[in-house]
Amino acid sequence: MAEHVLRAQKRALSALEILRIAYRDGIAPDHIHGQTQHKTLQARLSEDILRYRDGSKFYRPAPGRFFLHAMKDDPDVPDCDRRPIVARRRKRDLPRHHALAFQKPLVASETAKTGELAVNSFTQLIKNGCYHYAASSRHPLPDDVLVWSFVVVVKKGHVLSHRAGPYREQRDSFMSKRVIGFYSPVVETDMTLFDRADHGVVWSGMKAIASDLDLYDDLEWRALSANCKLRTVIYPQSDGESDSLLAVVSFACPDWFEPTSSRLAINDLQWIDLRMPINHTEDFDPWSKMLLPVARRLAFEA
Repeated sequence: MAEHVLRAQKRALSALEILRIAYRDGIAPDHIHGQTQHKTLQARLSEDILRYRDGSKFYRPAPGRFFLHAMKDDPDVPDCDRRPIVARRRKRDLPRHHALAFQKPLVASETAKTGELAVNSFTQLIKNGCYHYAASSRHPLPDDVLVWSFVVVVKKGHVLSHRAGPYREQRDSFMSKRVIGFYSPVVETDMTLFDRADHGVVWSGMKAIASDLDLYDDLEWRALSANCKLRTVIYPQSDGESDSLLAVVSFACPDWFEPTSSRLAINDLQWIDLRMPINHTEDFDPWSKMLLPVARRLAFEA
């Protein structure tokens, strides 16, 4: 649908503009419904560009606008739409605006016994509309509990770890500590028609790990899509910073998967053998220290 519209219009369009034209021309599929169709389309076009890069049919000539590689040389195309913007690849900026959040009394009540929220309880809270959006993940209100997608990469009793460099992490208790996951705040735009049940928690985590570990080829992306699953939700009430709810996503990676990263924000990648006792837990950041038992359980289930 997007390809058809862009070919006909011969100019870059936003996802919302593509949908409006598709409905006007009667080519929008009958099976799509809901008020966030443009967000779904934007997410899927972005996913295609992320997965296939130069092999994608689409590119962005400006933020939030899409066009076709095949149309770049058409003489009727405006000059401003002919050149793809080059995304920064050295640093993944954490999303800040319209961050998913719950009220602290609700979270405290739901996790009072174990500090843990079952996945079905979490998705029920989403379904019931018990969430709201914090204006900024950097400056939440006192009663905001922000939701973070936290992806742990596990393989044969091991978990992948790294150190978060200063380009990523400015929190004092997290700086330069060892991390056993890849995390990102969940924001409003992570929820699409395909990700409504968990508000895009898994999608948010997939984007984070794909960016941090450069998982862009088709084989890696298919492995990521097939093996990422929301497993539990943890409330670390005293992490030394602000209140957060960690939606733990496991990526049970295949045997051939061996990640690398040259990003300034990701240092010292290494597998931790969870079959052995872990000494020097003070080397881990507060979230990772709390999630080590969870990671051990997931690593042996993989």
